[in-house]
Amino acid sequence: MATAADVVAPAAAPAAAPSTIRVVNPATGELIAELPDAGRAGVLSAVAAARRAQPGWAALPVKERLRAIRRWRKALLDDPELPAVLVRESGKPRHEAEAIEVLYFCELVRFYGVVARRALASESRSTLLMATRRAEVLRKPLGVVGVVGPWNFPLLNNAADALAPLLAGNAVVLKPSEVTPLTSLRMAELWRRAGNPEGVFQVVVGRGETGAAVVDEADGVMFTGSVATGRRVAARCGERLVPCVTELGGKAPFVVLAGADLPRAARAAAWSSFFTSGQACIRTERILVEEPVADAFERLLVERVKALRQAVPDPEGAREQDLGSVTVPRQVEVAEGQLAEATAHGARVLTGGARRTDLPGLFFEPTLVAGATPEMEMSREETFGPLVGITRVKDAEEALRLANASHLGLNATVFGPEREARALARRIESGNVIVNDVLVNYLTVAAPLGGVKASGLGARHGAESLRQWTRTTVVNVGRPLLAPVNRLVASLFAFPYRQGVLGLVRRLTRLLP
Repeated sequence: MATAADVVAPAAAPAAAPSTIRVVNPATGELIAELPDAGRAGVLSAVAAARRAQPGWAALPVKERLRAIRRWRKALLDDPELPAVLVRESGKPRHEAEAIEVLYFCELVRFYGVVARRALASESRSTLLMATRRAEVLRKPLGVVGVVGPWNFPLLNNAADALAPLLAGNAVVLKPSEVTPLTSLRMAELWRRAGNPEGVFQVVVGRGETGAAVVDEADGVMFTGSVATGRRVAARCGERLVPCVTELGGKAPFVVLAGADLPRAARAAAWSSFFTSGQACIRTERILVEEPVADAFERLLVERVKALRQAVPDPEGAREQDLGSVTVPRQVEVAEGQLAEATAHGARVLTGGARRTDLPGLFFEPTLVAGATPEMEMSREETFGPLVGITRVKDAEEALRLANASHLGLNATVFGPEREARALARRIESGNVIVNDVLVNYLTVAAPLGGVKASGLGARHGAESLRQWTRTTVVNVGRPLLAPVNRLVASLFAFPYRQGVLGLVRRLTRLLP
């Protein structure tokens, strides 16, 4: 996944001064905001305010923190401006702003409302050997969590990633991409409008230095972005011995078996390949289809892709469309480079393949390529744009081999007869595999969502995503009614050591189940 550090400003926008961030509508080239770069000094100030506010926030019962989060959700739903802000800075259709990002935020709040109190509650544990004592496991917040978000999902992978740390009792400092910071700033304003405490949720805008400062100062880090930057974030967190969760790149395979429902598979492939103009780490990046059905599947998919409506997004959503613009110039350049390399080595363009010169901004046609081979860059490296290659395979075993032949493992899809598809899905090396559907795992928020290989550490979602932003303290106490027995057990291990006691321990050891 590309990060803020990987991109340059659109050509239509004048170069920004080092201390200024220019936010440009990628679909029109229009300058829509100029913001100061917070830099390291701004981060230090925000973290200091967060540290002052966090103890009071953590002292609230979980149900009170939930009430605050629900007020925030209501403020979002009541705000007429936020979806339009998201559309303008990202270039995506209004439908994706609301039906994906806003819906996701609200569903995550709902789910955490169900599980947060139990997930974060203290527990009492005991063992057979130490039955005279019990361990109280307490979950305490880390302190200040830094969220460093990407540009492709200004709400979903930014403010939404603050929900779990906040509910766990942490304060959050969010550093959105400098390409799309306005949605996050709006969410900070909505936090205040909801009457929630100052300093608990803050947004700092800036470039790479600002993000690095967040990583340097936070007590835990959530990072979404490229593999290269994620490695640096993880290394820095390792040096500081603070936890980090990273969601990095993806090269998701979409496997079509011979017995698949081809119209359904083609519809799913079109959406999962090109939603948000292909700028998603979980989107379909390569299609592996069994030879007997390849011709029919390609025809169906080409029909679907040719029918996609690409236009300058209407921030108010009055016009229906399917695709908006690419958000940053680099992703157009990546798509063009991979396409040129593929066609030079025999691949064929089935549809698309060029920039849209009839539209004002960063538009690239949704592009399907037949004859993609494993050696091509488009089959190996993340594209993160509206370009997908189709590779024909002789059978499911070859599809499995190619699906697993990647250094990335975030998402995958298998279409085919249910039993056969499910069996193949279990063998794919990926953090997430979907059978006969696409992308539904992102809204299946009860289950953890994370990657394997170079696709990241830790996971979003599930009760696990709440607990990972806590540290445990164990208070070991005796059971008052068993105090004499407790003293006897303690004498088995205390000075002075005696042969008779050791013999008793040996007999007890053999009696353990």
